[in-house]
Amino acid sequence: MFIVSALRPRVLVELGVYRGFSYFVFCQAVKKLGLNTKCYGLDMWEGDSQAGAVTPEDLAKIKGHHDPLYGSFSEMVRSTFDGGLNYFADGSVDLLHIDGFHSYEAVRHDFEMWLPKMSRHGVILFHDVNVRQNDFGVWKFWEEVSVKYKHLTFLHGHGLGVLAVGSEYPEDVQRLFESDETEIVVIREFFHQFGARIEAVQRFGFQCEEFALLKSYETTVRKSRVMRAFRVLELEGIGGVVKRIRSAYMKHENNATGHS
Repeated sequence: MFIVSALRPRVLVELGVYRGFSYFVFCQAVKKLGLNTKCYGLDMWEGDSQAGAVTPEDLAKIKGHHDPLYGSFSEMVRSTFDGGLNYFADGSVDLLHIDGFHSYEAVRHDFEMWLPKMSRHGVILFHDVNVRQNDFGVWKFWEEVSVKYKHLTFLHGHGLGVLAVGSEYPEDVQRLFESDETEIVVIREFFHQFGARIEAVQRFGFQCEEFALLKSYETTVRKSRVMRAFRVLELEGIGGVVKRIRSAYMKHENNATGHS
C-alpha cells in the first residue's frame, strides 16, 4: 500500500493473482487514495504445484469480492503472462508485481518478457525472495538482478524484492532506493512490525470466530439427549439412567392410554 501511495502508478499489473490477497491490497490502496490508476490482474486461475488448485467456486468467490469493490478501475484478465503482453504498450506499466510460478526459470522469463513494458517510473516487486525450499528459485534470480538496479529487500515473511527499473521517481520512492544501511534496517523493521500487528488483528478475528463456533457447539451438545443422559449417568449412576428411562416410558404409556 505504501508503494502505491508513493509511486501513484498510472498502470499497475500483477502476474499471478491466485486467490487475490495481494492484488486486492493494491486495489484497496488505489480506491482509498482516489487515484486514477488502472489495475490489471493476470492469471489463468488453474493453480499450480506450488500454490495449489483454484476451483470454480474459488474463482466465483474472488470475482464476487472484486467486482463490486474494484470493478470500476480494475480488470482481472484470464490469460497467460506471455499472452497478457499484447494488452500493454511498451513503457506503459509503472508498477509490476511478479508472483506467478516461483521457479528460477519462470521468474527470469517473466522479468525479461515484461521489462520492456515498464515505464520510466517502473518498479517491479518480486514475491518470495526469501524462500529457499523445494523448487522455489526467486531468491536466486533476485541475487542476480538486484546487483544491476537500485533495490530494497524485505526479509520478513516470505520476503519481498523491490526493484527500480526506471529512471525518474517521486521523491518518496527515490528516498527509499537511496537509503543507507542504517536507514534500511529501520525501514525493514518498521514494515515488519506494522505487518505483524495487522497479522495479530487478523489472528484475533479468526480466534473470535472459532470461539463463537465452539460456543455454539457447546450449546448444541449441552441440550442434546445424549449429553443429558451422560450427566444423569455421571451423577446418579446406571440405576438413575434406568429409573429415568422407566419413568419416561410410563409417562408415554399413560399419555397414550389417555388419548385412546
